[in-house]
Amino acid sequence: MNIGSSNDRRERRILSGPYVGPRPFRTAEADRFFGRSSEALDLGSSWPAERVTVLHGRPGVGKTSLLNAGVLPQLAAKANVDLLPVGRLVHQAARPVVTSQSDNAYRYTLLSSWAPFGEPPGARTTVREFLASRPGLSKARGEPYSVLAAIDQFEEIFTAFPARDDEREQLIDELGAAVREIDAFNLLLILRDDHLGTLSRYEDRLSPYDVRLERLDALDAEAAMEAVTGPLEGTGRSFDPDAARGLVDRLRTTTYTDRLLQTVTLEHDRVEPLDLQIACANLWSFLSSLPERVELITEENLQTFGDPGQAVAEFYDAAVRDVSRGTGTAESDLREWIESTFVTEWGTRGTALRGIAQIAGMPNKVADALADVRILTPEYRNQSTWYQLGQDRLIDAVRRANRAWRAEHRVELPEPPAARTPADFRDAAEAAIGTGDFTDAHRFIDMAIERYRAARDTRGTARETRLRETRRLAHALELKGEIARVEGDVTAATRSLQEALREFTALGDDAAQARVLSALGEVYRHVGEYTKAIKFHEQANARLPVDVDTLTGLGYAQRDWGSPADADATFTRALGWNRNKSSALAGRGQARVDLREYRAALEDLDRAIMLGLSLNDEIDARSARALALASAGPGRPKTRAARAPGCGPAGSPLCSVAGRRRVKSSNARFRRARLYRPETREPRAACSRS
Repeated sequence: MNIGSSNDRRERRILSGPYVGPRPFRTAEADRFFGRSSEALDLGSSWPAERVTVLHGRPGVGKTSLLNAGVLPQLAAKANVDLLPVGRLVHQAARPVVTSQSDNAYRYTLLSSWAPFGEPPGARTTVREFLASRPGLSKARGEPYSVLAAIDQFEEIFTAFPARDDEREQLIDELGAAVREIDAFNLLLILRDDHLGTLSRYEDRLSPYDVRLERLDALDAEAAMEAVTGPLEGTGRSFDPDAARGLVDRLRTTTYTDRLLQTVTLEHDRVEPLDLQIACANLWSFLSSLPERVELITEENLQTFGDPGQAVAEFYDAAVRDVSRGTGTAESDLREWIESTFVTEWGTRGTALRGIAQIAGMPNKVADALADVRILTPEYRNQSTWYQLGQDRLIDAVRRANRAWRAEHRVELPEPPAARTPADFRDAAEAAIGTGDFTDAHRFIDMAIERYRAARDTRGTARETRLRETRRLAHALELKGEIARVEGDVTAATRSLQEALREFTALGDDAAQARVLSALGEVYRHVGEYTKAIKFHEQANARLPVDVDTLTGLGYAQRDWGSPADADATFTRALGWNRNKSSALAGRGQARVDLREYRAALEDLDRAIMLGLSLNDEIDARSARALALASAGPGRPKTRAARAPGCGPAGSPLCSVAGRRRVKSSNARFRRARLYRPETREPRAACSRS
């Protein structure tokens, strides 16, 4: 693999710039590729050693660059290696090229990219036949060289043409046959994180051996320093060490302004490679345009030319102009669509679902073009494709660039938002919770609480207004406690809920006090402090003796504490007020399993499952049901519990917690592919009070 002499490379680096910008590295640019030495070494070792290796990571994290500039040059320099060109499954044309309508388009495209000198394979040539027909290379003792084959962007087999199920299945089976029948064949698949779960379903068909997973993450601070400073070697220009560290710190920091006009600064542990290349390429371009040559890049230069946010804004401007020309879409419409669709009113990344022909009113080809230039990134989930901005830094860049473009073209600016009320911040917190953004949820609810307090405590406020603002403050504190509880921060949750309780107590609101006391009880129950949990649930019940939810919470706390008889009685009281309360039925059924009253337990559990439960509650109920069926002995009653999606027959191991874990463990050969496991509790052993 000849990439030219060192002098040629140095001259080319000076002329074209040492940073590649937003595109992936090419193999000939290995001399500019820094910061990935350990990852390149790991992948360069595992690929020849494992039959199937999977490199996965988020879009834009640098998987293709690692292969091209980090791994291929390393392996090309080794002896006893037969290295195929990098394969792809889809050409850039609307459809993969095929030699006949009956051929497999994915296979033909892959073999064409693997073929030497672009020689097309014969129609219906299988993967194994293609590999067997190649001239064999062998060692001195006659042993064949390792044939190393890579397929980049392997997720295309799942997303490019979803209707071609038969062709996809056929190619996967052919790749598996090649792995099984050709001893020296080693396959590397490169794909995005969001398709790892889909790939795991094909593990047994791809290989009879363990599949090696290698995950690529963003650059840590040390690696980012190498990626910033390393490419300048031989250019006559270098970084002052403090300036280089300052640039890396800027790249680790994201600042944006949300629609509540709040400026937020987030500091990350890692640096996105795309951010780094855009910022460094932009800085090099500015410095090269100066009349006087800059040999040492200082902090002063960074203050003038090294703003990563401005670099991304300029990258966005150029990308929008290119896509506008390429698709025939008016630039004003394109800018407005991107900002209104992919930047939420709370200053976070929005998502849009790809339809048959359009995405949020814009033709699919526009979104595809924006994805090609790294403005948008597709994510495949639940058999659908969703698009969002490629990185968080683009949020502020889109707003900044669009604002400047409107001013330059005298386009009327949107009306400035009205002054925000505390309720707006509370609504923003709830919206952030809905998207799983707990950082913003905390920030917004703290702002709401601060403003509610100010409105209540302002001197001269009427009594009616103070009472109203106190109630709103108490609800905001309750929401803050719920956010902390979901995050698992027991200390913060109890503190906020106790504050909310004090405010509701001052208002004399028994119903709200009972609700907060029950919430405190649940916080302590989930961390195993059952005595405290029972105390708070009993206090809640004292305020609202006939409230079914507080009774149900008390019953679960009593059972977890080890008192199934008390729990049975409490659940029975709750069901006396609402016989169809499914969570109370499930709790009583579990308590009766502990009491070894299996027939009564099965009646409660079957009814609870039929009425419907949350996922975790249903898992617990089915686990208890399986234990009751196993313990009831011969002559146990037949039951007709409905099956949950994904469960096996009622009472089977698939419907128990232990059974679910056994089934998941059977896929352990696909190491680290299990990205999610339901949070469950083991069935409690039968116990009773003496």
